[in-house]
Amino acid sequence: MSWQNTSLIMLRTLLNDASCSTEKYTDDRLMDLLMTSAYLIRVDINFNTTYTVNIASQTISPNPEAQTDGDEFISFMVLKSACLTDESNFRTAALLQGVSARCGPATITTSNYGGYLKELLTAGPCKSYQTLSDQYNFSYEGKRIIKAVMSPFAANDFDPGTQMGQLGIGDLQNSHRQRGY
Repeated sequence: MSWQNTSLIMLRTLLNDASCSTEKYTDDRLMDLLMTSAYLIRVDINFNTTYTVNIASQTISPNPEAQTDGDEFISFMVLKSACLTDESNFRTAALLQGVSARCGPATITTSNYGGYLKELLTAGPCKSYQTLSDQYNFSYEGKRIIKAVMSPFAANDFDPGTQMGQLGIGDLQNSHRQRGY
């Protein structure tokens, strides 16, 4: 089974679109979504393997199934695809949702379908994707990178007296400070 078949089955399952009789999404549509997600997750997530995604030819190289981080790549790709689908459904529902009113025995109807979709976005695949990508990126290697970037730095030639700001000579000569020096 190829990564395409695996990811299609996983995505259909997450979208609750895996019935035998009627499917809401075509395989081509889901594959487009998976390829878009594969392209996007390369920026979000620090994989050990450098993946090249060609959306037009629907290829990913090297083959994720042959890589040590391939299972993670496929899983993140599927979660991102499910998240994008939920966001799209939420936007559509928000646009279509509203208030309907009738003048003849006054009736006002509102729908809270959008509220349920919003809950799905905050607790469903989007939340899972964000949580897992944070955990993956802040794993041991990620922590080492962040520690190097966020560590304190002090230059040997730092002289606060030549800097503009609190207690510097430039600050004493600043007429806008209205100090009595």
